[in-house]
Amino acid sequence: MSLDIVIPAHDEEARIGRTLHAYRNGIRAHDARFHIALDGCADRTADIVRTHMADDERVVLHEFPKLGKGGVLMETFRRCDADLIAFVDADCATPPAELDRLVAVASDADADGAIASRRLPASFTPGRRGSGRALTSRGFAWGIRRCFRLPYTDTQCGAKVLSRRAAQRVVPLLSSRDFLFDVDLLLVADHLGFDVREVPTVWIDQAGSKIDVRREVRRMVAGAVRLWVHHRTLPVQPAVEAFTETLTDRTPTVTPTPAHREVVDAA
Repeated sequence: MSLDIVIPAHDEEARIGRTLHAYRNGIRAHDARFHIALDGCADRTADIVRTHMADDERVVLHEFPKLGKGGVLMETFRRCDADLIAFVDADCATPPAELDRLVAVASDADADGAIASRRLPASFTPGRRGSGRALTSRGFAWGIRRCFRLPYTDTQCGAKVLSRRAAQRVVPLLSSRDFLFDVDLLLVADHLGFDVREVPTVWIDQAGSKIDVRREVRRMVAGAVRLWVHHRTLPVQPAVEAFTETLTDRTPTVTPTPAHREVVDAA
């Protein structure tokens, strides 16, 4: 199966080079492509990506104005045409071998995608995150499960794979362009009936996080409320059922007149 890997990046000159080096060497398939989606970068990220493009035709650069992580992912997904479409964070917290495991699960004939989880019993997360980030992450995961009734232990781990069919149906219905993109994606996929499987992963916390914990907590709460209101106001329905209901509602009932019956009888 062909594979498109999207890596969103905002001012990642310090990390994007080693991430691309790891993925180019860890995923050798010729039918894999690495789409680097720049989110309004003002540093040397683009130049570093171009050096990798010169060495490896599988590397593709997409430059966007500041759209947020979800925004550049949505725009880049629309440019992908592989059988499977994946995305990972630019810090390489998810090693290439772990993405390969997700791809194997998503390639199952009955699956529509796979996501990595840091919170399953078999998951392994070497190193320790700061207490503030760890507490915020656990609290957010608990709140998302309660608010949205999603079956996943970890919606925010930055490694996910979707089939092209699922991506084509899910992405146009997404409303979140910020860090809640992952939740929105899983929520829409779940409502559409897609089988997205959660897989334990090895996840390596990376130095250089740009997260301000207090500011992030406020954003998380505001974003979750906004997404909850959006899905309550404009709920997603399976496409076939929604289309059938629309036809049923709009198609007028025709009662044959005597003239109609005469024509039918004559035929």
